[in-house]
Amino acid sequence: MAEMMRYLSNHTTAQKLLISGILIIINILVVQSTSKILFKTVKNSGTYYNLRKRFSFTFTLILIVLILLVWSESKLDLTTYMGFISAGIAIALREIFTNIAAWFIIVFQKPFEVGDRIHVNGQTGDIIDIKLFQIILLEVSSIDFGEQSTGRIVQIPNNFIFIHSITNANKGFDYIWNEIEVRLTMDSDWEVAKQILNEIINKHALHLTNEVKESIYEASKKYMLYYRNLTPIVYVNVKDGYIALDVRYLCETRKARVTENDIWQAILIAFKENDQIKMYQ
Repeated sequence: MAEMMRYLSNHTTAQKLLISGILIIINILVVQSTSKILFKTVKNSGTYYNLRKRFSFTFTLILIVLILLVWSESKLDLTTYMGFISAGIAIALREIFTNIAAWFIIVFQKPFEVGDRIHVNGQTGDIIDIKLFQIILLEVSSIDFGEQSTGRIVQIPNNFIFIHSITNANKGFDYIWNEIEVRLTMDSDWEVAKQILNEIINKHALHLTNEVKESIYEASKKYMLYYRNLTPIVYVNVKDGYIALDVRYLCETRKARVTENDIWQAILIAFKENDQIKMYQ
């Protein structure tokens, strides 16, 4: 490299002009080729634009440094030139490098995989693809709206795993604890209501088959995951002006809204037929 620098700087003006022209042509060809490759491989227009600009900036910076080497009369140390180039590349391609590093972590450590439902930086969705620079999600709505698919595609940069916490609904085992709060007036017979709720959730909630128990057992081998009680339960609490009966039950990750719908319908029918129970409004 040092020999190349001495070669670049020890030439006549005509030779320097010729070398500079060749370097400029090479830079143009490299930039155009890179743009074509990115255009074919990167589908998102915003990502393509940002990557193209960063690569163009980096190649231009390298071109400027090389031309300075050609025309410079001083013999600057190799480390000085390399420092300029390295600093420029690090600044221009910082996000690219961190995205690639994150991709290696995702591929080899597998904090999540295609098909998993994750929540990151306010976005929740099912992973439909993992690319070199981004995670592709099929967005789902919030918990309040049942986490149903919106049909929108969300692209999350891979380096988000370094700066944001990620919730994975499928890591561990494919079941979640879902809760429903049933509010009753203070003069309601909460004991009767609790008995009714227990009957309903034991009928509609997920029955603990051997498959589910095996899933939990396998997950406990990888994580400090332990549940003492896996059966549905109803907790009683008194809040500001009403009695809260919190129904907690185990269900499949993507069936929370379906089971909640079935349970609520059964609750409304049962309470409608009982004069001792009044829903709090």
